[in-house]
Amino acid sequence: MRRYILDSRYWLRGWYKLPTCVYDTVTQKALFQSRENYALILKCNAQHDFDEDNLSDKENDVLNKLLEEKVIRPAGKWDMLAPKQCYHKYPARYRRTVHWSLTGACNLKCLHCFMSAPHAKHGNPTTEQLMDYMDQIEECGIFNVDITGGEPLIREDLELIVRTLRKKGINIGVIITNGMLVDEKLLDMLEENDMHPVFQVSFDGVGKHDFLRGVPGAEKKALEAIKLLVSRGYTVDCSMCVHKGNFETIPETVRLLGKMGVKSLKCGPMMESGEWLNPEVKDLHLSMEESLKITEEYIPQYFEDDAPLSILLFGAFFYEKDTGNKWGIYHEMKCSREDEDSQIVCPVLKEAFYLGADGMVVPCQGMADIDFFKDMWTLKDHRLSEILRESEYVKLSYCSVGDVRRGNSECVECEYIDKCTGNCREAAAREGNYYGVNPTSCYFYKNGWEERIRAVADPA
Repeated sequence: MRRYILDSRYWLRGWYKLPTCVYDTVTQKALFQSRENYALILKCNAQHDFDEDNLSDKENDVLNKLLEEKVIRPAGKWDMLAPKQCYHKYPARYRRTVHWSLTGACNLKCLHCFMSAPHAKHGNPTTEQLMDYMDQIEECGIFNVDITGGEPLIREDLELIVRTLRKKGINIGVIITNGMLVDEKLLDMLEENDMHPVFQVSFDGVGKHDFLRGVPGAEKKALEAIKLLVSRGYTVDCSMCVHKGNFETIPETVRLLGKMGVKSLKCGPMMESGEWLNPEVKDLHLSMEESLKITEEYIPQYFEDDAPLSILLFGAFFYEKDTGNKWGIYHEMKCSREDEDSQIVCPVLKEAFYLGADGMVVPCQGMADIDFFKDMWTLKDHRLSEILRESEYVKLSYCSVGDVRRGNSECVECEYIDKCTGNCREAAAREGNYYGVNPTSCYFYKNGWEERIRAVADPA
């Protein structure tokens, strides 16, 4: 007879529709199990006697694998599960993380802000409101938040927010910031609360950043923030909004950021909402043709510069440095007809969602200002657990490739159907049909850009 106990890093958890999970608190991964395997794991509580001779071969195999992977271990005489390890089921569907705007306000005056943060269009919630949101996030069994805004670092109650998240066992995975308020004091506070997030810093081109951000000195502050973060051991990613006035700075910007220790750069166009609609900025917008030509022309230079960092260019090309030097066509997401009803169009949406400063809950932040979502449930009217259980949001987040192919006449008749899943739903929703075509993907394939990008990315 032997007794086993769950290793201290693991918790027994369950969610609505997914009741059997071992949660790894170190990697923050939910390891979902079959009901049969879970029945064995529940007995690994230092109280149950296992008689290997009376177990089936399959049960012995499961126990041996759990031992090998160090999920369980032989129990000592006085061992017992810690209270947090004991089984708990949450009243919501599983979500790994929430992309959360702490405020709709900002300390910059960005000419292109799709959230209209210079005018705090989405509000600036009180401390009490944010505390209530955190209670609801905890209630749903969400152990990670990525915080954004507006500009999240302008909150005077930021330290209280961080302390409360820590108390609830919720980690900050990413902080998305303009960098203006990144300093030693902030980093000390995060580390005192055992938080070491990735920082995503906006940077819109060498010599061009201040123009788009609307405040003199913003570029200097962003670069100082990046330098400080890297020196303190933080992973830094950057995003660049590319337009007609700064696209020529991409090579210099990539070289500079790579030299500074930035891990990745995402280059994309302006989003068609918020401040972007002002005529002064709208004239800077790049067409799909222009964006793809910039990508095609820059890729050889990127490799000539020895790929200074990982990069994503306009959703057309990506290169992952230091991870096997993987590259590919971002639009390409293959799906056969046989798998179309089981494959989710956007895999991210079944693990994450966006929570706005005004309590809005939508699949991703890019959808925050699209009319299609204006009647979605918010935390003003419903609890988060209710929204994450059965709602229009849930239906949209689990949109399958088959839903898209049946949702419009163009996809099902397209010759590229087996290599394109329909891709980003934000772009389709902007056209008025969540299940419609993604105009960017359509343009990419139907105008021969796949072959052109492959030719310069892998000339051999």
